[in-house]
Amino acid sequence: MFDFFRKKNNGGRDEGKGGPDGTSRSSAGEGSTPDPSDKTTRDVLAEFTAAPLPDAVDGLLFRVSMADAASPASGFEAYAARLLSDADAPSLRAIAVEHPVELRRLNTTNLFWSVFDDSTISAGARGTILRIESVLDRLAMISMIMEDDNGAVPANAFTEGQCSEADWRVLRSIANDAGHYLGAADHDNKLDTQYGTTGIRGGNWDLSTRFAAACEEMVLPFRLEYRFVCDSGTGTIVADVSMPAPDVFLKSRFDEAAGQWVDVSAQRANAAAAYGLRLAALIASAAFGSSVGITRVIVNGKEGSIAGATIMSLEFARIPFTMGTMAAIRDGRFSAPETECDPAALFDMLHLQNSAFNLADDGSLQPVEPLEVELAVVRTPVAEDDRELSPELRDLLHADTVRELDVMSEQDADLAARYRAIMDEKDDSLLLAVAQLEDIVAETSKATEEEEAARALRESGVTVKPLYCENVFARYLTSVVESDPAVRYQRMSDIGQAARSSLSRIYRDMGDLDAAEAQARVCIELAPTSAPAYNDLITCFAEGDHYDRIIEVAKDALRVAVTGNDISYVFYRLAFAYWQTGRLREALACYLRVPEGSPMGEAAQRERNDLLSEMGNNVPGNDWDPTACLRTAGVPLAPLDDVMEVVGRALVLLCDQNMPLAAAPLASLVASTQRNDILHAVAASLRQGV
Repeated sequence: MFDFFRKKNNGGRDEGKGGPDGTSRSSAGEGSTPDPSDKTTRDVLAEFTAAPLPDAVDGLLFRVSMADAASPASGFEAYAARLLSDADAPSLRAIAVEHPVELRRLNTTNLFWSVFDDSTISAGARGTILRIESVLDRLAMISMIMEDDNGAVPANAFTEGQCSEADWRVLRSIANDAGHYLGAADHDNKLDTQYGTTGIRGGNWDLSTRFAAACEEMVLPFRLEYRFVCDSGTGTIVADVSMPAPDVFLKSRFDEAAGQWVDVSAQRANAAAAYGLRLAALIASAAFGSSVGITRVIVNGKEGSIAGATIMSLEFARIPFTMGTMAAIRDGRFSAPETECDPAALFDMLHLQNSAFNLADDGSLQPVEPLEVELAVVRTPVAEDDRELSPELRDLLHADTVRELDVMSEQDADLAARYRAIMDEKDDSLLLAVAQLEDIVAETSKATEEEEAARALRESGVTVKPLYCENVFARYLTSVVESDPAVRYQRMSDIGQAARSSLSRIYRDMGDLDAAEAQARVCIELAPTSAPAYNDLITCFAEGDHYDRIIEVAKDALRVAVTGNDISYVFYRLAFAYWQTGRLREALACYLRVPEGSPMGEAAQRERNDLLSEMGNNVPGNDWDPTACLRTAGVPLAPLDDVMEVVGRALVLLCDQNMPLAAAPLASLVASTQRNDILHAVAASLRQGV
């Protein structure tokens, strides 16, 4: 939490009791009549998540518009209405009809977060939603100022004019907590250890998790989007961060001396530039605070969003920052009221090593080229990365170079087109399709045997096994199924595996379950670390009503399943198999492990309800433990500890050894498994860089 939410002795400026400028709350600028209502600012803010957001916004605007002398709006609500109107909030309803918006309150920062489908919404609609989100965040921060650590306060504790001054105080004070972040290297890093493997202190994994944790903790009036690269080898962190555009800043301000609202639209560009410089200082403090080994930080400001144009590129050096910039932050110069719209004054306080910063006459920041920086972190695509793995990684991953971990690059486009054509026409003649698919299987098997690198390894006495990976994670799990670290794996043809799977399905359609089972078993043999490879065999047994055999196959699949969808699908199939074999409690326990939001969630819920009806009076009571039930039945509770230990070890080692693109998929998996926003941010930065 930033220090302007705390009680501090700051010479009476901004931090005193009463109004945002230290005056008594009764000395209201525009003389608003007190609201007799006992509604608190917390009550006002809670209304935004208690109803659909368009209704909550329009409801507040309506209440304020209907206020009169007999029943006045509180200063807090009046200011909220002013900000929402400036943010074009009335247009939200039309946007929400086509793009549903859910508003959440974050426990970590007590700020708001709007949830919507970012892939389908227009830039303009996205901007409107984020402007409204920012208004609500600033209101939440104003509320904290009003409370002054004394608990909930009436919404009329400040006049509308005092709320305006508090809003400006929010904007100019965002860097006040830089000292907290700068000293964070002395604190424990709870994310440095992943499933038994601990990153090197001050190494890339330690730096990445510390820096992301700091960014996620920041309480800011505008949404922060960021990507970064941590390079322990050169002591550098480079961060791309979103900076709000001028059009989201305040249009008007209450002039207490004049007793009226004045238009400050002409200052918006300067206010945005000043905010950007303060944000850059805060980001730099978090970067330097990640480790004493970080001596250089480059902050690239992106206008409007992380995908926006670069509007500033600032290079900070550790000693000038800690001795110069931090002095200005600590003594209050960096957050002084006179600097609210004075980026030039703030720029001088940053003591930069280098910069690309072009401020136009109207105060707007012009696009610039990011500063060039040489890093030791290599971002060569995995499929092209010939670097040798360390001995520890070689044994763990059964590979000698990074490129051997690639399972996602395109292999043979012509063969893929040929396969698709066969499948498009298979209904015309299943027998012809079988013959054509078997040709593909034979061709790809021969090509695998003759592949030069693998053949050379075999001739030198190395055991090389073919491996198909249904997803990128499966390549990292070879240690789960192979105990000999000397064994190496050769990537199988994706189309060859698809042909085998299709053959199994076609044989099922033709009624030849033995042939279908044979192909399904080959699919598993070639893809032992891919849970989806077991699906064909499960379906084959279901066709023959061999539900007892499905149970055993599903258990095998769960031993290597790591993604949420793979796990939930296997539990869905396992639940039905238990049901059909009369083991109803085990079936119910499996259905309970299929999330409602998963692809099979709706079907699982329907079947679970039918199962409960069948169980009748035998439905387990509240003391029943479904997890213990599955353990007793020998069902692996994926993802298993030994699997995640391999994932965690590979992730930390790859990251610390400057292989971010190879580490990125594992970071995404760990983030999803733990549902951790910090790890999601690390994964995105490993994957995308800056």
